[in-house]
Amino acid sequence: MPNEAKMHSIRSKTASLKEAAELFGRCPDDKKRARIAVMRETAQDIVRLLSEVESELPAA
Repeated sequence: MPNEAKMHSIRSKTASLKEAAELFGRCPDDKKRARIAVMRETAQDIVRLLSEVESELPAA
C-alpha cells in the first residue's frame, strides 16, 4: 500500500476513533466493553500503519 493510501487509512481510522470516543458516554453500559474492544483494535491498526509508514522513510 503506498504511503498516500496508508495516510488516508490513518486519517479515516483516527476520525472513527475520535467519533467512537465522543459517543462512548452515550453508549449503553452493556455495550461499553464491546465498544472499547473496537476502539482498541482501531488504535492498534493506527499504530501498525504508522510503523509501516515510518519503516518506509529513508534512513536519517
